[in-house]
Amino acid sequence: MKNTLKNYSTTKQAQFFTALVLSGILSVGCSLWAIKSATAAPANYFADTANQVLKENIKTNNLPRTVASAILQDLSNREPTATKKLEIIDYTQRTWRNGCMDLPNPDELCTQALVPGWRVVLSNGNQTWIYHTDSNGRSIRLANPYILTSVAQNFPNYIEDAVLQAASQRLNLPTSEFTIIQAQQQTWNNGCLNLPRSDEACTQALEKGWRVVVKATNQTLVYHTNATGSKIRFNKNESNFSEGKLPAIVRDAVLRRATEESSLPASSLSIVASQPTRWNGCELQNNAYPCDNAISGWQVTVAAGLNRWVFFTDERGSRIQLSQQYGETPNVNLPRDIAERVLVRASKRLGAPISQVRIVEVKQRQWPDSCLGLADPSTVCAAVIVPGWEVTVSDGQQRLVYRVGESGAVFLDEKASPVADDNNTSLKPISIPRSELPPPLDSSVIFRQISSGGFAGRTYETVLLEDGRLIRVRIGDTNDSERRIRRIPHELVERFQQLLERQSDEFRNISYPAPNGAADYITYTLTSRDGTVKYNDISQNSLPKDLRLIVKAWNRISNRSQ
Repeated sequence: MKNTLKNYSTTKQAQFFTALVLSGILSVGCSLWAIKSATAAPANYFADTANQVLKENIKTNNLPRTVASAILQDLSNREPTATKKLEIIDYTQRTWRNGCMDLPNPDELCTQALVPGWRVVLSNGNQTWIYHTDSNGRSIRLANPYILTSVAQNFPNYIEDAVLQAASQRLNLPTSEFTIIQAQQQTWNNGCLNLPRSDEACTQALEKGWRVVVKATNQTLVYHTNATGSKIRFNKNESNFSEGKLPAIVRDAVLRRATEESSLPASSLSIVASQPTRWNGCELQNNAYPCDNAISGWQVTVAAGLNRWVFFTDERGSRIQLSQQYGETPNVNLPRDIAERVLVRASKRLGAPISQVRIVEVKQRQWPDSCLGLADPSTVCAAVIVPGWEVTVSDGQQRLVYRVGESGAVFLDEKASPVADDNNTSLKPISIPRSELPPPLDSSVIFRQISSGGFAGRTYETVLLEDGRLIRVRIGDTNDSERRIRRIPHELVERFQQLLERQSDEFRNISYPAPNGAADYITYTLTSRDGTVKYNDISQNSLPKDLRLIVKAWNRISNRSQ
């Protein structure tokens, strides 16, 4: 009995002491620590301002105790030594865009609903931590740890949303992958927010606004805005980022100009290459624009059949110059749409830009069957004469020979196309007998992998569905105990589908066998909607380049799900 009372007394004392410590911390956290204007660089934020904070009770909505307790507990579990001298230096009410509170984990499905909550910033004087929480602290998430932020307390949410949207469009990333690490009020010298475009006249009047720094992975974007967010301009010189894809506004402007130059409908034109560049406007001088010898923008190549047009544009497509036009018609009897199809396939096979690929020879042929004389043993071909062409393509170093039918069928003649392999190997495929082919995919399935063999000798089937579900099961598992189901982001599924469409030639019901005498290797059977290909882990590095791209992309998807 005495021991029980003693333990009870000790427990109550510990609880009282813990409550006393938490109350002391919360009394600091539930007061406002207003930070003076943080105009220094983010890296010096706490060194310059930690000793200058002023305690002011001006917030009408105090941080709930449950939220503060949950955050402090989580941080103490993560880094016990970091909680010394810990203070809640800022907190603001937020409405998050989803159930992940704008901080989704990889491959996580977030509830699409508005979630009221809090953004809380903590510091121990040397480091800072940012948390997103719901309204009562039951759900909390740590944002990028150790990011030193300098965001003014009165930074409007509507400007934050507008800047995040602009950054998302520029880098083609979801807004959830961006963090605003700096937002400072500014007074710009003109209506162009100190970022005038080429040949733009700016109103000479002071305009209040914000300078906002956005971070995503290893990239940093800087934006200038006005006070309402109706004007947003990208500061390229102060940003550190990798160029994204051709902006839609530039793409559309170039296609309109190409339509004018070619007198062809837009539906027959396509952009086959684009890259950021700086070009000399004085070399392409015309009367419409003043001479400018340093223009930042894009070089864009447009194709129609065998014809090419190369354009230079500024960053927004408002200024476009035709650099050159060229075409190649080694044989006028080859239809342009078929020639373009051959060039596209050759570009993929050679791994070269389509602008560098040329049709160097065209010969008319009479092919002996509907497979153009390239049938494998498992394929039944109609025994009819098919008029067509033999088309030779080159990128200046390697040559490919294609057999083309009058109806538009295009097949690579591999025996006549001595393309050097990246590893200087000569791994030759063999046809898979029809009796050994796996069943075709169900209508809702995009891709399937069957792996078998190895030391364990187990067989697994993994399928990717149109809705993004990735399902992995072990064949022969009567209890279905090893079934795994995960969700793949829609963007990844779309990109993988596009890759499969571009490399459809790889799925020709063929197998790349293991070397003679090999043992304990794993065989992979990949099936798309175009067919099947089989390979093994021993000879994986000797596969054709296009097939290795598919394997690499698939492994990236399946590894994300584990």
